[in-house]
Amino acid sequence: MQLLQKRSTKRTASAIERQSGELLGYLDALFRRLMLPRQPVEEQSLELSREEVRALILLRSSERSIMTDFAAASGIPLSTATHTIDRLVRKGLVVRVRSDRDRRIVQVEMSETGKKLHAALRAKHQAMALSWLEPLRPSERENFLNLMAKIAEGAKPETASKRAQPGSTARVSRGASE
Repeated sequence: MQLLQKRSTKRTASAIERQSGELLGYLDALFRRLMLPRQPVEEQSLELSREEVRALILLRSSERSIMTDFAAASGIPLSTATHTIDRLVRKGLVVRVRSDRDRRIVQVEMSETGKKLHAALRAKHQAMALSWLEPLRPSERENFLNLMAKIAEGAKPETASKRAQPGSTARVSRGASE
């Protein structure tokens, strides 16, 4: 009986490996179709590191944050968080604000430019999501969304050895930020 279980596990493992390779192929195709086309020349672009993108996502969800809370939420040392925020301040996407209750406390939040960048990215992401759903029938959309929810819930973070190296950058359109 154990031999039969080992065989079926082995078959399942090879099937899931094949399917994960197929999934990567589809994700690569989506990336090529949606992310690689050149931006119009009139659109400004801004280089953001992976850490900077993560910081903007966290700031978007928390409005205003003190650095120790921001570092804890980011899962990074305070010094790294400070350097990341420094870069975002220099790029005009984040501002430091003194607390009204205690002037010794410095909080960080998205600047107006950062908020405009976020709104422009959100609109592009919404258009991308629509383009993914439009080819599907309504019942397929529901199935797709249910499966995406299950994937999002069960997805495991990548291991430290597999993460992209610090300093790698992503090209982000600035669009309506001026």
